[in-house]
Amino acid sequence: MSPSKKNPFRRLYDKILDFILPRKCILCGKINPKGEFENICPKCARSIKLLNGARCLICAEPVGDANQPDIVGCPNCMRFPPDFNRCFAVAAFDGAVREMIIELKYRTGTYIMRDMSILVKKSRGIREFLQDAILVPVPLHRSRIIRRKYNQSDLIARMLAKTFPECNIKVKPMLKRIRKTKTQTTLDRDERAENMRGAFAIADKSAISKIPKDGKIIVVDDVITTSVTLSECAKIIKGAGYKNVNAFAIARRI
Repeated sequence: MSPSKKNPFRRLYDKILDFILPRKCILCGKINPKGEFENICPKCARSIKLLNGARCLICAEPVGDANQPDIVGCPNCMRFPPDFNRCFAVAAFDGAVREMIIELKYRTGTYIMRDMSILVKKSRGIREFLQDAILVPVPLHRSRIIRRKYNQSDLIARMLAKTFPECNIKVKPMLKRIRKTKTQTTLDRDERAENMRGAFAIADKSAISKIPKDGKIIVVDDVITTSVTLSECAKIIKGAGYKNVNAFAIARRI
C-alpha cells in the first residue's frame, strides 16, 4: 500500500516501527526507503523487468514487446516440450527480483513476501491465469525443510491466494518429494532432468480424490530456468488423471 493510501494511524505506526526497526533496501542498503516497495528503494526498483510484453503461453518465454500478440509455442518449447499446458512468469530473474528470491530462499527473509505481493499485482493477465485455480507448491525434501524452516514455493502460493482473494484460489499440497536431489544451480538441462527424475510423487491419494479431475491445477515455484522441475511435477499430477495442469513462477531466467 502506498503511503498516500494509508490511514493516519497506519502512517504513524509505520514511522514508529521504522525508527525502532529500520528497513533497508535489499540491494543498496538505503535505510527506510520511501516508494512503492517496503524493502526496495525507488532507484533499485528500476531494475525490475516485468514480463508484460508478448510471451509464449506454453513456456513463458518473452517473444516481443507489449504491442505484439502472445503466441502458443515458440522454438524453446517446441524443442523441449514441457508436461504442463501453460506457464506464467511475472518478471525476469534479475536485479531487484533476483534479490527478493535470494532473500526468501537463502536468508530466511519471509518479510519480502509483502513486496512480492506488490510485484505480482503489476503482472499483465495474472488474475485471469489464477482464476479458480488450485495451486500446488513444488515440494522440498524434508531435510531441506528442516534446514530452511519453510518451503518458499508454499509461501508464494499462499501469498497469491491472499493477494487475489477475488480469484477463488485454493492451495493444495498434492505432491511430496520422495528423493533428495542436488541443487539445480550448476547443472545443465540434461543434468537437471536426470536430477529431477523420480523425485516427486502424489502426497496423499485419498486427499486428492476430493479434487475434481477437471480442476485447474497450477504448480508453483520461485524461479523457472529450463522448466524441468515444474514439468516433472506436472507429469506426476497428470499421471494421477488431471489434464488441466499449468505452471507459475515469480521469475524466469532470460
